[in-house]
Amino acid sequence: MNARTLGRSLGMLAGAATALVLALSGCGSAPSAPAANTSFNDADVMFLQMMVAYHTPAEKLTALAAQRASRSEVKQLAAAISVTEADEQKKVMAWLQAWNQPTEPATDKVLHADHGGLPGDGKTEVATLTKTSADKFDKEFLTMLIGQQHGVVEAARAETAGGVNTEVKALAQRVTDSRRAQVAYMLTLAQ
Repeated sequence: MNARTLGRSLGMLAGAATALVLALSGCGSAPSAPAANTSFNDADVMFLQMMVAYHTPAEKLTALAAQRASRSEVKQLAAAISVTEADEQKKVMAWLQAWNQPTEPATDKVLHADHGGLPGDGKTEVATLTKTSADKFDKEFLTMLIGQQHGVVEAARAETAGGVNTEVKALAQRVTDSRRAQVAYMLTLAQ
C-alpha cells in the first residue's frame, strides 16, 4: 500500500469514527425541553452538575487541539466532541434550571467518591499542552482527553445506577456509549 492510499484510508477511517461519535451522542438532534417527568433525585442532579463541571475543561482542551493538533483525525475528533458536548450542555442546563438546581456541584469530596471526584478546571492541562512540543501534542492531548472522558463515564454510571428521571438516565446511557467509543478511537490514535 503506497502512502497516498494509506492516507486516503486513514482519512476515511477518521471520517467514519467522527460520524460514529456524533451518532452515538445523538448530536444533530435539537435539544429537548426539560423532561415531562419532573421527578428527580440527588443522583440525577449530581450527574447533570458533573456534566457541567466536565464540560469546561473538555471545551478548553478541544479548542486547543483545533489550533495545535498536527493530525487531521485528531482535529476532527476534537471538533466532533466540541459539537456533541455543546449540544449536551443545552439539555443539561435546561433540566437544572427547570428543577431550580445549582449548575455547579457541591465541592465536598465525600459526595464525589463514587464517581472519581470533581474534575479540575482545565487550566493545568491547557498550560501543559500549550508548552508541549508540536511533535508530542497529539499524543499528550489524547492522553488527557481519555482521562477526562473516563471521568464522565464514571459519573454517567453513577446516574444509571441511582437516578430516577428516565430521560436523564437515557442521556447518561448515551453519554456512556459515546464516551466509550471516543476513548476506544483515541486509544488507536494515541499509538
